[in-house]
Amino acid sequence: MRWCLLIIIFFIFSRVAVGRERILVADQTFRLDGEHEYFYAFAEGDQLDIEVGLVTGSRIKKVELIAWPDRVVYSGYDLDTLVSKRVTIPHTGVFLWRITEQGLGKKVCRFVIYRTAAGSSTARMDTRVGWDIKTRPQWVVERRRVEAGKKTDSYSISGQVSVPGSKVGLGSNRVAYRFELPSNTVQWAYRIGVSQVAQEARRKDAEVLAELTKKGAMKLVAFQPQTALAAYAMGMAVQLTTSTAGEDIEYALVDAGNLQRFMQGADQYDAYIWQGSVSVDAQRRQHPLGGAYAFALKNNNLLESVEVLVEIEAIVETLIFEDEFYLTPQ
Repeated sequence: MRWCLLIIIFFIFSRVAVGRERILVADQTFRLDGEHEYFYAFAEGDQLDIEVGLVTGSRIKKVELIAWPDRVVYSGYDLDTLVSKRVTIPHTGVFLWRITEQGLGKKVCRFVIYRTAAGSSTARMDTRVGWDIKTRPQWVVERRRVEAGKKTDSYSISGQVSVPGSKVGLGSNRVAYRFELPSNTVQWAYRIGVSQVAQEARRKDAEVLAELTKKGAMKLVAFQPQTALAAYAMGMAVQLTTSTAGEDIEYALVDAGNLQRFMQGADQYDAYIWQGSVSVDAQRRQHPLGGAYAFALKNNNLLESVEVLVEIEAIVETLIFEDEFYLTPQ
């Protein structure tokens, strides 16, 4: 019951800091016996929401927030089971949060500290004090670039190639469609097929995507996919159209070395995937990823050339970096 009240108070506090992110600094539960000290780094103007209370027991003898080494920012004595306090940090530095109790009573204490930065310049801060402040009491402020998240997007590739029949002009019925996946590709998907059939499959799949969007199925995804193929590449439950009816091709996904063997007429070569008698096909891939590859295309029709449409959607993740400042011993 006490901690239900604590959550309600935190919610009220959070309304005051609208537009600024409240960041959890500490959430500690421990047996309260004697003196307990915790050191944190804070920036000038930080707003701290501190909650301290007893899970079991009735009163806490003393709590203190001290700007190291000896400036008291907040103190409380003979505190009841639940205390809520908002404190503004006067200057950037190391701060000691100390909880003291005497006696042999079996008391279990919990405290929670949230930090709301004064502005964007100090929003990202490492609040840990990773050294013995008592033996090395001097510090300096430093900045570093740190990973702050990832941006997810799609990268589109498309093209069309003509694959001759096996007897047309007595030439080769083998053609390559080369492409390169970005180095930050995490997964991808493709649609490949005889041109007219592939275009019709794309139209049907777009209708399916529009219906899913209308039903709100896209609201929780990392980004809004513009095509059904992109949604499929992301791993969404979109069933893309495939077919083996009508004009067909044989294709394989290969690297450069195996593409060369294929183009030289070899029937034995290594491929990531091989499919035969395909009118239109769609596959999702998590291997291979970034790099140069090719679709090895073969037309087994004797006379008819076929136009093959290839569409690729690569899901890419770009790291986002921000400045973080921290304290380090001098």
